[in-house]
Amino acid sequence: MIAAIDVGGTNIRCNIIGEDEKIVSSESMSSQDIGLIEAIESIISKYAVKKIGISYAGQVDDGVILSAPNIKVDEPNIQAYFLKEHGIDLYIDNDLKCAALAEYEYWECDTTMVAASVGTGFGSAIVERGKLVKGSHNLAGEIGHAPYKYSEIPCGCGNHHCIEAFCSGSALTRKIEHHRLPVGEELLQSLKEMQSDEAKTILEDFHDALSFAVGSIISFINPEIIVLGGGVIHKNPYLLEIINESVAKYALSVSREQTKIIISELEDAPIKGAALLVKYYA
Repeated sequence: MIAAIDVGGTNIRCNIIGEDEKIVSSESMSSQDIGLIEAIESIISKYAVKKIGISYAGQVDDGVILSAPNIKVDEPNIQAYFLKEHGIDLYIDNDLKCAALAEYEYWECDTTMVAASVGTGFGSAIVERGKLVKGSHNLAGEIGHAPYKYSEIPCGCGNHHCIEAFCSGSALTRKIEHHRLPVGEELLQSLKEMQSDEAKTILEDFHDALSFAVGSIISFINPEIIVLGGGVIHKNPYLLEIINESVAKYALSVSREQTKIIISELEDAPIKGAALLVKYYA
């Protein structure tokens, strides 16, 4: 059996998958109350798990957890630990990269796909013929931190020129608070309804940065499919129309004609991708 695990800042979710690739059992624990090692050991004590795949909300490289701002890390070298202590092969990667694997399989992509997520931040991951494109330290595809234009309010990473400094939930929040704009919970919708120059500029910058990001992905990577996801995208599906109307000015035309841009339809993509880590990399 395989344990497919999704580790977030709030919960650790696990699907136990049998040899027929069907879910045998599911469990959920609080990631605030229990460490990951302890959580996994409680799982493998109950099930005959042979391999483990983990989707992780943090930075991971070669089986080692490098950073996890919202998760307790009890053992960074988690892959080596489970091989030594339990003789179990473990595969772990960033949650967006795992989601990208799931999207790749769901859309039956044959060549190159990019998953781009606009939520609190702006992340992306690249899958090339069934394999993740990782770069030298598993940081390939960070389109949110590609240079765009100067922002007076810096990106969360500290730089002032990132796409993410204009196009992300955190960027919207920082700019709205900076200008003291009275907005509701649905930030983009509130900005669209306001008449102030500041609101108009924030909204236009968001739209343009998103189109610039997608156009850059098209020109640099030449993907067959770009799958858009994340909370901001799903709450504002009109953004797909904005992209289709304006991306051409940022993308190589022949590549744009070959690229399909769609909004994700897949539920629980990270945990499904955790299982695919085992399938593709074992």
